[in-house]
Amino acid sequence: MKIPQSLETERLKIRRYNKKDLHGLYIFFNNEEITSTTDMPLHRSLEDTKIFLDVLIESYSTDEPLFAMAISRKDDGKIIGSCGFAELEFTRDMQIYYALEPDYRGNGYATEAVEKIIEYMILVLDIERISVFCSPENTASIDLAKRVGMEYQGVFRKNEKDNEYFVLTQETYLCGN
Repeated sequence: MKIPQSLETERLKIRRYNKKDLHGLYIFFNNEEITSTTDMPLHRSLEDTKIFLDVLIESYSTDEPLFAMAISRKDDGKIIGSCGFAELEFTRDMQIYYALEPDYRGNGYATEAVEKIIEYMILVLDIERISVFCSPENTASIDLAKRVGMEYQGVFRKNEKDNEYFVLTQETYLCGN
């Protein structure tokens, strides 16, 4: 799967992580407010984050890269979140994920980033089914899934937790629904 160097929207640059991102990524992964409603691990040490970042960066040059990218603002370059996608073992869907720093929520940044990732997934990578799993308490993510055209599939138990399960098909996306 091909990972771009970066993708751009009106206000955002979605880019590959690099070694300079270590400290910011550690603060991000060490914030329970961010990780509690995601599948992302809570990092308690800078070394945990360094190991994760090294694996991620090394994967970019392999045949099976990890599609995880930083969300940064174009105007000041500040990293405000993370997004990406991964194959699921238990379904034919490709799971999209996203998380923003709490101070940047409610400004449309997540929607902007997710719309760009979906566009790339469907138009460049020809992915047929994109899913998102949201904690029932994470109403902002549930609303975002609906806003980008995903259809509710029901409750799905994943990682010993109930999740709201949404899907967007390539056909639905290309038809503009």
